[in-house]
Amino acid sequence: MKNKPNLSFWQIWNMSFGFLGIQYGFGLQQANMSPIYRYLGAEESSIPGLWLAGPLTGLLLQPIIGALSDKSWSPRWGRRKPYVFIGAIVGSIAMILMPNSSSVLMAACLMWMLDAGLNSAMEPFRAFVGDMLNEKQRPTGFAVQSFMVGFGQTLANLMPFILPMIGISMAITHEMGNEIPNSVRFPFYIGAAGILITIFWTMYTTNEYPPENDDYKKAHVFSAEEQKSISFWRLALCIGAAIMGTLFAIRAAGVTTGLMWGGGIFVGLFVLLQLPVFKEILASLSAMPKVMRQLWWVKFFTWYGLPLMWQYLSLSVAKYAFDAPSPEANPQGFEDGSKWGSLCFAMFSISCFVISIFLPAIAKRIGSRRATHAVFLSIAAIGFFSVLFSDSKWIYFTGMTLIGLAWGSIMSMPYLLLASAVSPARMGVYMGIFNGFICIPQFIGMLTVPLFYKTVLGDDPRNALVLAGICMLLAAGSCFLVSENKADMEVEVSGGGGGH
Repeated sequence: MKNKPNLSFWQIWNMSFGFLGIQYGFGLQQANMSPIYRYLGAEESSIPGLWLAGPLTGLLLQPIIGALSDKSWSPRWGRRKPYVFIGAIVGSIAMILMPNSSSVLMAACLMWMLDAGLNSAMEPFRAFVGDMLNEKQRPTGFAVQSFMVGFGQTLANLMPFILPMIGISMAITHEMGNEIPNSVRFPFYIGAAGILITIFWTMYTTNEYPPENDDYKKAHVFSAEEQKSISFWRLALCIGAAIMGTLFAIRAAGVTTGLMWGGGIFVGLFVLLQLPVFKEILASLSAMPKVMRQLWWVKFFTWYGLPLMWQYLSLSVAKYAFDAPSPEANPQGFEDGSKWGSLCFAMFSISCFVISIFLPAIAKRIGSRRATHAVFLSIAAIGFFSVLFSDSKWIYFTGMTLIGLAWGSIMSMPYLLLASAVSPARMGVYMGIFNGFICIPQFIGMLTVPLFYKTVLGDDPRNALVLAGICMLLAAGSCFLVSENKADMEVEVSGGGGGH
């Protein structure tokens, strides 16, 4: 629909409400998966590899879901909602089973399942904003989604403190063979119910617009130029994935195993990319809008730096604010530092959903979306650098509050810039590919940071946070590489859907 009517605030709220349940699930995953692995006996050195499920599943699954949903339509079920529904079911099952894992392998497999469900449900919500809202209302749509991100993750972080207030015991019971405590179990059960309830509400209250014509049903006939581009991207992606897989396997198991893994990844991915849905994705890469290409550097620096926060914030708090560089050196201090780190992450989420209320007005006042995002990324940099000012636990609390303000912008402004430059016919696939801009920097960071952590960063978690601050400044500067020229963006929108 070219001239989309204005929706009421509550229609936008209902359209985004399922995002709350999804982000509650992601919040639980971020806060609890490492402890779950440790409860089940995993070595600390193996945990980064066990976390590969997140970025890898998002990198592969979200573009597929986007491409498939772009070609879907049912008068009863709509365009994006069937994929949201399937993701909700899969994710909820994984949430119930996860805290009952009996081994590291079982937990790792369930994490893949959980990520598959959450990613399948999340991508359509990004596309919803482009599908359902006109240019004027898109800032409100993405701001509401940022609110859901912050609120959902806040609930996940605070749940171990909330449940005892209503009489639910958080103690470990002797009957638990795997010794995963109730403080982990019950939030996951609540999360399973929350995902289903919030997503079902969105499905019940939201009616999608039908496609403007029947072009979405037609098979894509690829031109000679597109075929050449598909071949280039297929080879480039296979080589890149093989190199990263080889390096990671070499670190974990040696050169011989690494080379075997690299070769297997290359062959397997090359075969997989022959499927029709991947041809559509690879063709979309060649026609990527100019604004999307420019946003790559913003996303690269942002997401190279942000994982350092999740990996090292609590360790830095424990070392400097509670004099506990390790669990062995000061067990009580390390536990207290971890708890304070959780409260810092809760404040991070709270400031995210608070600022999301005001983001549209702030962006309007500044008059530039890219400048707005640059301002908030700079605020995040200040938050990261602040840990150098003092060893007090409150400096971490304050810093994470500032970083949470930027998190609200990170969850909305880049998508807002992209949605204005993407053809409606490819909204889903481009939102999915855009998620790869998050995943790839995480892979690169996972491979490179360990190489210089002990040397350049001095084997110090606080220095890792400073590196994250430097990345935020580089991302802020990269914002000004992004075009906001309306005429250029309109050309991209009209020309981005060729071939359909």
